[in-house]
This record gives sequence, structure tokens and C-alpha cells, in this order.
Amino acid sequence: MTLRLSAVLAALPLFAAVAVAAGPATAAEAPAPLLPAVQKAAGALPAGGFVLAEIEGDKVTFAAAGQPVPRAGLAPERVLFEIGSITKVVTALLLGQTVLEGKATLDDPIAQHLPRDLVLAPATAALTLGQLATHTSGLPRLPTNFRPANPADPYADYDVAQLYAFLRDYRPEKPAPQPADYSNLGFGLLGHLLERIHGQTYAELLAQRITGPLGLRDTVITLNADQQARFATPYSGSTAVSPWRLGALSGAGAIRSTAADLARFAQALLAKEKNPLTDAWGFIREPRAPFGARPAQIGLAILLARRGDDLVYHHSGGTGGFRTYLELLPARNRATVLLLNNDTLEPASVVASGRRPPGAAPANKPAERAETPLAAEARPAYAGVYAIDAHSRFTVALDEAGRLRARLTGQGFLPLYHAGHDRFFARSVAAEFQFHRDAAGAINALTLHQNGNEVPAQRTAGAAPPLRFPKATELKAYAGRFQLAPNLVFEIAPRGDNLWVKLTGQPALPVACDASDHFVYEVVPAALTFSRDANGQVIAVTLHQNGRDQRAPRLPDASTPPAKP
Repeated sequence: MTLRLSAVLAALPLFAAVAVAAGPATAAEAPAPLLPAVQKAAGALPAGGFVLAEIEGDKVTFAAAGQPVPRAGLAPERVLFEIGSITKVVTALLLGQTVLEGKATLDDPIAQHLPRDLVLAPATAALTLGQLATHTSGLPRLPTNFRPANPADPYADYDVAQLYAFLRDYRPEKPAPQPADYSNLGFGLLGHLLERIHGQTYAELLAQRITGPLGLRDTVITLNADQQARFATPYSGSTAVSPWRLGALSGAGAIRSTAADLARFAQALLAKEKNPLTDAWGFIREPRAPFGARPAQIGLAILLARRGDDLVYHHSGGTGGFRTYLELLPARNRATVLLLNNDTLEPASVVASGRRPPGAAPANKPAERAETPLAAEARPAYAGVYAIDAHSRFTVALDEAGRLRARLTGQGFLPLYHAGHDRFFARSVAAEFQFHRDAAGAINALTLHQNGNEVPAQRTAGAAPPLRFPKATELKAYAGRFQLAPNLVFEIAPRGDNLWVKLTGQPALPVACDASDHFVYEVVPAALTFSRDANGQVIAVTLHQNGRDQRAPRLPDASTPPAKP
């Protein structure tokens, strides 16, 4: 069994959501130019590219960067992409229409719309449509019986019978509502319940209630021959991968669309004149619950955050070889759509970096800021693990030189510099960490301060792992492509002082060094050992997971001399 993360339909990653709040902006201020940021990001792609749509009232501007277009002469706005979890916004609109028509309420228990002979635990039967739509149901991200026959197309064989089997056996740990926790399962179930309420398939609901009235001819689940010819090739890193089909969980992320259609969709949501989506959009955009530890809220599917004085409505999407982003600023009558046919980058982060208003950066650049001396014997007190929520944490460790380094789950370590009074700052990003003490003077919490936001985290009983921190020049030796299986390749590269590893069809993840040539993952129980030849050249990597060791020989490339066995 090879390294497998959950088959995630991406939502906003932690710091992309934080980065939405990029500083003050005046009402008359034009948005920062986004295309240069997109072009810069495209330059780092190993394959594929972006299609951008910028909407301001009736005006729409399209642009492409990289190589997203499957054939010469095709306008980029007509290229079809899998939009992943942006589908959830459509599912929420269908729910809004259903409620406003009196065919259901947000408080309806799921059992009311399931077969009567499907016997559920009382706490499961009591889950509501509204809880599914706000990720507060407590359902896991994916069902526990999710075992794809084909990992390259993981949702394709998950059918209604399996969904019902999961629900029949599911026993919630706590009664709902629970704190918002992203669940593809919850939205897939919601889409299925809407099918049962209306007696139509999800594709039929989409066509009848959303795309037909708006004239969105290229927003579909199943492609016709013409659309297939305009479908972007999905890439995982440099490797072309399979499209995804979602079966019983279509409501979580099955839609394919174009920048042109999504721009028209965004215009309908922004329009002051009444249209088929006006009432449902007004219904789903109302904030209904806090979303995670970040200063954000969720309506029905749609996420709400602040960028300066602006309220931004947004959602990301991701499937095996696609990443997408949609944001709307109703007060300014503006919207942005960014589509990418590669899973290497998050468009939300590209938009966040490109949308920072002029003057948002601090007066003193972090790299130029002086450090306040801190005694070496005082530094170990800060090392530890600090939990943000059930899935995210900061790990603070000491390197060999006694420098504190901090890592957020899924990200690499950053060196920290002392500012005095239990406060530390990073130099590579504009971020500060304020540590807190209990009545006895022991460090018991920290707060990240970044872009005007605060992310608190409580210290846990866990100790920081003993780690080594090779220099960037040393990490270069591990860079390359390693063949794990016929259709699985590790793509390994350093980014600054961190080593990042990407397996075909999965996101790139940082690994940390805990021994010579040995690196460990944080988000999955797995590790990597690199092998060298007699000359010290890295020739292979071995994956250690689930009690198995799988060797992946290094693939030759133009920049790597032939390796000796």
C-alpha cells in the first residue's frame, strides 16, 4: 500500500484563509493587479497553467498564464476544468431554493429524507440539512468505508449502497451541532438528499435550476464530445493524471466548468437586478457559524472573511489534477475566478498574494528587523506542540544552533527571531508569535499574528520532536524524481530550508529530517530514507509506511548524472 492521504476536495488551506485579510483598503481603491502574480506562479509550474477571469460589474477580463489550453486556437475562457469544491456553493444554492420553496427546512433531520427502512442511530438520524451545509454535523471528512478501487479516480466507485452502509453504522461521538469541520461526506450526503427531495438526479437539478436559467452551457457533470475536446489535461506535478468522477457524492465536487461560465455565474450572484439565483444567494450568504480557529465565518457552504474593509465571499476547489478559486466582493461589484490544471499550487494563495493593497506591508521589512538577544537557556521553554484545533497545530522546535523554528501543520519550518517579552517574529513572512504564560510562569499557549488576524493555539502535553535542520545547499542533493510504482512518482525539491515531497495525485508536503538521510511526515505516519551510492550521490528513496518498505529508484533527468547502483 503506497502513501495515501485522504482524497480531499480542497477547501481553503489555513494560511490562504488568513491571507484574505491583507490590510486596509479605501472605498475608492482599485484592486491590486492580479495577473502579474498569476504569471509569476505559472512560471513555477512543471505543467499546465492558469485561466483567470476578473469581473467588475458588466466587464469581464480573461487571461491565461502557463499552458492550460489543450489545443492551439482555443480561447482560454472556453477551456473546461474540474471545479472541485466550488460545487458545494452550487449545492448550497439548490438547498436555498428548496427551503425558500417550502419543500424542506434547514432544521429537517436527514432521516426525514432517507428511506424509511434505513435504520440510523438516533444521533445520526437527527443531523440536519443545515448542519450538513455549514460543516457542523460532526461527520468525518470522508466515510470510514471509503476504499477506492482506483486511487487515481477515488470517488468513482463510491455508490449509494455504500453511503447508506456508512450511515447505518455511524455513531457520532457528540451530538450536533459541533464546531465547523470540513466534510466532503456531509456535502455529498446533502446533494443526495436534494435528489430524493426533488426526485431528480444532481445533474438534472443543476441543469434545471442553475445552468439552464443562466445559460451556462459548459457547466456540467458529464462532458459531451465538444466539451471533452476542450477539457484541460489534469496534472499532478509534471505527471498527467486521470479526471475524477464523484458518483454518490456528486454534491461535494462533481461539476466541470469554464472561466466564461463561472464569470457569468459570479455576475448573477453580484447582480442587483433579480435573477434566478438572487433569493437563494441572499439566503446562503448569511453568516451562520464560526469557521475553525481563524477569524472567518461560514454561511451555507460559502466562506466569509475580511480583506481590509471588504467582506469577501469565497470558496476553493481541488481534485486530483485541478485547483480552483472563486471570490466575490458584493460591495464593490467585483469577483475573481482562477482555475488551474495542476495540483501543485493553491489559486487562493496566488490571489491573496496578488490582492494585497499598496502599503499593506509593515514599514520595517521583516528581513531587516533587528533581533532582541535571548539567553540560550531560556529558549527550550518555548519548544512544544500547540493545538489550533483537532487537525491543525504549531510545532516549535530548537535547531542545532539553538534557533527556534515554528511549523504549521502542512507547512515547512520558519526560523523565529526574538522581539522581547515572549514575542517572536519571522523574517521570511510578515508574521509574529506571541507566547503566553500561566500563573506559575510556564508557557501554555501562543497566538499567531499575521495580516491583522490572530490565531490562538493551546500548548499540548506533546514534546517537540528532536529534529535536524539541513541547510538549503544540503537539501539540493535530494531533489529529483523517484519511481515508486508504474503510475506513481515522487517529485522532491527543496523550498528554502525545507524539503517538499509530492507523490502523483497528492499535494506536496514538507518532510522533516530526524536523522541522516531520514525524513518524516507530520500529516501521515510515514517516513522516507534516501540511499546513496559509493560517491555519495542520492540514487533512491524508500517509503516506510504501514509496516512496509517500498524503494523508489531515482529517475534520470537532464540535470542529474547517471547514478551508480
